[in-house]
Parts: sequence; structure tokens; C-alpha cells
Amino acid sequence: MIRAKEVSITNAILFTALFLVLSTGYFLTRPQIAPAGKELVFLGETVTVNQAAKTISAVPAKQAIRTVSVPAPAPQIAAPLPIMPPVITFKVLPVYPAAALQKGLEGTALLSVYIGLNGQPEKVEVKTSSGVPEFDGSAVQAVEQWRFTPAAQGSAALASWYEIPVRFEVK
Repeated sequence: MIRAKEVSITNAILFTALFLVLSTGYFLTRPQIAPAGKELVFLGETVTVNQAAKTISAVPAKQAIRTVSVPAPAPQIAAPLPIMPPVITFKVLPVYPAAALQKGLEGTALLSVYIGLNGQPEKVEVKTSSGVPEFDGSAVQAVEQWRFTPAAQGSAALASWYEIPVRFEVK
């Protein structure tokens, strides 16, 4: 009778230890997703608009993506998946406003773009004005037409904010 109690206590301790090990492994290897109150924000490269830039240009997807073959690493404990930033797949350059060009005005507008799960800009806001309303309006109008590959963690798309400096300069 006493022997049966010792076996059941040992089994309970082993079961508890196994449960703790499996729980810890699960929590360490699950993907990390941004909390609901915190949005992801990425900073893009500066877009420079010269007086002659008035055409639509597209960035071919094959140029933007490079693949490299590497041997598979030895199996390890799975780490949280990295978050990949959005990638611009189609870009329309802003038009240099004629009135600003005649006056020789220059400036840089910082735009914040909210990129949805489908890669379309859902909101385009002027975060920092260039000081010239025509520059800000031209930059917003152009970036609203851009297309992106959304940010991703593994195979899951993530909505995120993307900041783009747009510089207008006379050359």
C-alpha cells in the first residue's frame, strides 16, 4: 500500500516536470507578434525628385529580390521568426510643382504610409512638412499610388507604418 503511494507521487512529479519543459519550449519558440497597441514602423529610403522627373517608373520585382542558395544549418531550437519590412514593388515619382520650380524652392517632406495586409497604402499622412504645401500635396498624391509587399513574419502578412522622406531639389 505504501509502495503504491510512492509510485503515484513519483509519476505526478515526472508529469509536472514534463509539462513545465514542454510549456517552456512552446513559449520560447512561438512567433512574436506586435502587441495590439504598438504598430510596426519602418523607415524607407529617401525619394529625390528633380525638376525633370515627371514620368511613372516601376521597380521590377525581379530586380528587388535576390535569392542565394546556402546549405541548411544544423537543427537548433526554433527562435522567433524575424519580421521582414515592407518592400516597394511599384513607385510613382511626385511631380515637381511648376510654381515652386519658378521660385527655385526646395524642401523635404516626411510621409507616413500605413500599409495594409494586401500591400496597398491605406493612409498617407504628412509627418513632417517641407514648408511648401505644393510639395506635400504632390508627394502624398504620388505615394498613394505606390504598391508594396507588406511586412511579414514567416508567411503571415503584417500591417505596418512605413516612413518615406521625399526631397524636392532643383538641379
